[in-house]
Amino acid sequence: MNRRYRKLRLEKRNRLLELAYIDPITGLGNYNAYLVRTKEKLQKSSKKTMIILDIDKFKSFNKKYGHMKGNILLKRVGEEIKQSVRKTDIVCRLANDVFGIFLEGEVDVENITERLNNKISRISIGDIWYNLRISMGVYICDKDERDIQGIIDKAIMAHDSIKGKYHVPYGVFTEEFEQKMIRESEIENMMEDAIKNKEFEVYYQPQMNTKTEKMEGAEALVRWKKEGNVISPSEFIPIFEKNYFIIKLDEYVYKRVCENMQEMKKQLKEIPKISVNISKESLAEKDFLEKYMNITKQYDISPSNLEIEITERTTVDNNIDMKEILEKIKEKGFSIAIDDFGTGYSSLNMLEMLPIDMIKIDKSFIDRIGEKNETINLLEIILLISKKLNLKTVAEGVEKREQVEYLKKENCDFIQGYFYAKPLDFDALKNYIKENKQKQ
Repeated sequence: MNRRYRKLRLEKRNRLLELAYIDPITGLGNYNAYLVRTKEKLQKSSKKTMIILDIDKFKSFNKKYGHMKGNILLKRVGEEIKQSVRKTDIVCRLANDVFGIFLEGEVDVENITERLNNKISRISIGDIWYNLRISMGVYICDKDERDIQGIIDKAIMAHDSIKGKYHVPYGVFTEEFEQKMIRESEIENMMEDAIKNKEFEVYYQPQMNTKTEKMEGAEALVRWKKEGNVISPSEFIPIFEKNYFIIKLDEYVYKRVCENMQEMKKQLKEIPKISVNISKESLAEKDFLEKYMNITKQYDISPSNLEIEITERTTVDNNIDMKEILEKIKEKGFSIAIDDFGTGYSSLNMLEMLPIDMIKIDKSFIDRIGEKNETINLLEIILLISKKLNLKTVAEGVEKREQVEYLKKENCDFIQGYFYAKPLDFDALKNYIKENKQKQ
């Protein structure tokens, strides 16, 4: 009886250990197992390398083929990783489609990442082959490091550094990343109070009609002023997009714009069309349009006076039905502009498919005006195609008279840039509108 009882206890213990340390989908170790096993290796090895690997757009794969096929794919990826490394190396599934790989001794990083990429980029399930893309983050550990969670974080940072760079399969951690991580943490600690304390300010950059050189619209731009210092949007916007705080900031800016427009309506009797940047994270929210329409009504602003501006990369996000979202926005009376056009994400088919009114041509094209190169030919093509599709065009970042003359000659509709005006705070914008009106 005692022998049978001991056997049952042992089986139960083994089952509990399995649940605690084995991933049921792939049969590999799970996150707990990874922490325990890598910690042991850290004590022994002087040279070690960690790789964090995930499957790009795995959610889309699951949605298209179903969770059962997704689970089979995870198992196959785990098998291919195991076959690509040595038996002494550790391979675990950490979460969702994320795998952790821990390598001892001297490692040729380029060789191992290329092998992993080749093995997994085309993978079979039964008789069917699937083309995948993986992203990897690599951290080569210092010989004295023992903090396994810190090591994982550094590999993840290296991984995140290549997001969106489709020609780069892996990133390697550098000390620059560590400073970036510290700065990101600082910004995240300040962001909630920044909204409460109204540290985010809205500035407006006029958009001038190329034929009349009169102001017809403006783009709303957000600035973060903290204790006399300005934090650049290029620094905080990517962080907010990553942690989804951008949804709260978008709404804050939109409210401020509508509030300013209401005041202009009362004081100036007329208002220019204002273009407001909205992130893909906000657009993906179920109640996005209802919420923004309520704000518009609250301040008695017509949607026809507002332009929703999205970036070009937003249009190619497979996780949301952009066509459906933009059509609903158009139905409510808003116009739609695509920002950063020409940076390489979209296609001519997209221009025809989506209900777009305006194309904003990226500054990188404008800076090359005056030089003899292919960029100018491409700029001319963009302007020509826009006319064929009955789309208005705005040239961004215009600073020189020769750029203005060239854009007029090529029939660009509007110009935005320092040549006419820098971004203005609300009081300066009202004065600019009054002065502009007097010239007419």
